[in-house]
Amino acid sequence: MESVTHRMSAVVLTGTEQLAFQDRPAPRALPGQSVIKVLACGLCGTDRHIVHGEYPSRPPLILGHEFAGVVHEPSPDGDIPSGTLVSIDPNISCGSCHACTHGSTAFCPRRLALGVDLDGGLAELCIVPDTQMYPVDQQVDPVRLAFAEPLACCLRGTDLAGDLAGARVAVVGGGVMGQLTAQLARLGGASAVTMVTRQAERRRLAVDLGATSACAPGEGHLGAHDVVFECAGASGTLQVSVDLARAGGTVIVLGITPQDHTYPINPYDLVAREIRIQGSFLNPRTQRRAADLVAAGLLQLDPLATRIVTLAQASESLVQAPGPSDIKVIVRPG
Repeated sequence: MESVTHRMSAVVLTGTEQLAFQDRPAPRALPGQSVIKVLACGLCGTDRHIVHGEYPSRPPLILGHEFAGVVHEPSPDGDIPSGTLVSIDPNISCGSCHACTHGSTAFCPRRLALGVDLDGGLAELCIVPDTQMYPVDQQVDPVRLAFAEPLACCLRGTDLAGDLAGARVAVVGGGVMGQLTAQLARLGGASAVTMVTRQAERRRLAVDLGATSACAPGEGHLGAHDVVFECAGASGTLQVSVDLARAGGTVIVLGITPQDHTYPINPYDLVAREIRIQGSFLNPRTQRRAADLVAAGLLQLDPLATRIVTLAQASESLVQAPGPSDIKVIVRPG
């Protein structure tokens, strides 16, 4: 099939702290890989870490790993037709190593990610392996579907936490990961969900979206929670999370920090209170579930899309620190 579009615009990371809005050749479909017209792409804290050289990547690179779109040019051997609305899982694993065959695709030594290692969704078009595309109902709002990738990561965290029915939960961090995790905890049957964040706007939003209470760090009931989700990835929030957990409780760490950051932890406290600290990385085998949750309308996502910008405005949004009322910036390339 001959592609109509031969050039496209894209946001390209050319080096640390260096972003360019460029005109580039449009990708062409290949066996097993389709060209996607990007309809919406979320800007992530990880994107900002990449821009600042705090997260490994491979520039020059088109950023963007939280995106959805329609099939623009199907792969010649694929079975997903042109015009199909799809959610994209950016994490491409080999499928044959020990990690992949045992369900731990996040640890695949050959894993590559769109928008991190390969060109991603901050462009008009993106080439995507057919294995990474999840068709959804054509009526789903693409802006909502752009939340599927962070939601898939949150699903991994709640999976690791285990059965939340009746649990007392705290969520530390009121950004998009925290707001999604709080909603998932309520869907999972948690009896109480407390949002812990410094920003009053984010505390109010969490309660509006279903959290049973909200407080600033240091104001919550210490040692009272069965499960604590650390979603901030900021200095000191791991200790805040440990303090909030009850004896025998669990802390799930979802927040991404710069890779050279370290936190002081009191080992005696961990032993004496038998606190379990569990990391949660990426979205192994959860993207389909996340896309289905979005399509089913079981989560309140519209209040989380606090700004919609054009592709030309994306670079400015990436280099600026999020404001106190910002949850998720969504880029609409079209």
